[in-house]
Amino acid sequence: MFENVKVKGVHASRYIMSWIRVGGSLHWTTGQSDFADWLESLGLSESEIESICEIARNGKMELEMSAARFLKNIKTE
Repeated sequence: MFENVKVKGVHASRYIMSWIRVGGSLHWTTGQSDFADWLESLGLSESEIESICEIARNGKMELEMSAARFLKNIKTE
Protein backbone atom coordinates (compact mmCIF):
# COMPACT_ATOMS: atom_id res chain seq x y z
CA MET A 1 0.00 0.00 0.00
CA PHE A 2 1.30 3.42 -0.90
CA GLU A 3 0.89 6.48 1.24
CA ASN A 4 1.09 10.01 -0.11
CA VAL A 5 3.83 10.88 2.36
CA LYS A 6 5.05 14.39 3.02
CA VAL A 7 8.65 15.10 2.08
CA LYS A 8 10.03 18.39 3.37
CA GLY A 9 6.43 19.37 4.19
CA VAL A 10 5.11 18.66 0.67
CA HIS A 11 3.03 15.62 -0.34
CA ALA A 12 4.79 13.29 -2.80
CA SER A 13 1.97 13.71 -5.31
CA ARG A 14 2.68 17.45 -5.43
CA TYR A 15 6.26 16.82 -6.54
CA ILE A 16 5.03 14.38 -9.18
CA MET A 17 2.29 16.63 -10.55
CA SER A 18 4.49 19.73 -10.51
CA TRP A 19 6.98 17.88 -12.71
CA ILE A 20 4.28 16.65 -15.09
CA ARG A 21 2.41 19.98 -15.32
CA VAL A 22 5.49 21.79 -16.66
CA GLY A 23 6.14 19.11 -19.27
CA GLY A 24 8.43 16.72 -17.41
CA SER A 25 8.31 13.07 -18.40
CA LEU A 26 7.83 10.07 -16.18
CA HIS A 27 8.48 7.59 -18.98
CA TRP A 28 10.80 5.32 -17.09
CA THR A 29 13.10 4.70 -20.03
CA THR A 30 13.75 8.40 -20.68
CA GLY A 31 12.35 10.64 -17.97
CA GLN A 32 12.89 8.86 -14.67
CA SER A 33 16.48 9.92 -14.21
CA ASP A 34 15.61 13.53 -15.06
CA PHE A 35 12.82 13.48 -12.47
CA ALA A 36 15.11 11.96 -9.85
CA ASP A 37 17.85 14.46 -10.72
CA TRP A 38 15.38 17.32 -10.26
CA LEU A 39 14.31 15.97 -6.87
CA GLU A 40 17.97 15.72 -5.89
CA SER A 41 18.51 19.34 -6.96
CA LEU A 42 15.83 20.29 -4.44
CA GLY A 43 17.99 18.84 -1.67
CA LEU A 44 15.99 15.65 -1.15
CA SER A 45 17.78 12.60 0.20
CA GLU A 46 18.16 9.37 -1.74
CA SER A 47 15.49 7.67 0.41
CA GLU A 48 13.08 10.60 -0.06
CA ILE A 49 13.64 10.49 -3.83
CA GLU A 50 13.07 6.73 -3.92
CA SER A 51 9.86 7.13 -1.92
CA ILE A 52 8.48 9.70 -4.37
CA CYS A 53 9.60 7.69 -7.42
CA GLU A 54 7.96 4.56 -5.98
CA ILE A 55 4.62 6.37 -5.88
CA ALA A 56 5.14 7.81 -9.37
CA ARG A 57 5.90 4.35 -10.82
CA ASN A 58 2.89 2.59 -9.38
CA GLY A 59 -0.51 3.24 -10.85
CA LYS A 60 -3.42 0.86 -10.64
CA MET A 61 -3.69 -1.35 -13.70
CA GLU A 62 -7.48 -1.12 -13.92
CA LEU A 63 -7.36 2.68 -13.76
CA GLU A 64 -4.57 2.85 -16.32
CA MET A 65 -6.53 0.64 -18.73
CA SER A 66 -9.66 2.75 -18.21
CA ALA A 67 -7.72 5.98 -18.79
CA ALA A 68 -6.10 4.57 -21.93
CA ARG A 69 -9.50 3.57 -23.35
CA PHE A 70 -10.93 6.99 -22.49
CA LEU A 71 -8.06 8.83 -24.18
CA LYS A 72 -8.28 6.63 -27.23
CA ASN A 73 -12.01 7.28 -27.53
CA ILE A 74 -11.77 11.07 -27.24
CA LYS A 75 -9.02 11.16 -29.86
CA THR A 76 -11.25 9.35 -32.35
CA GLU A 77 -14.30 11.55 -31.79
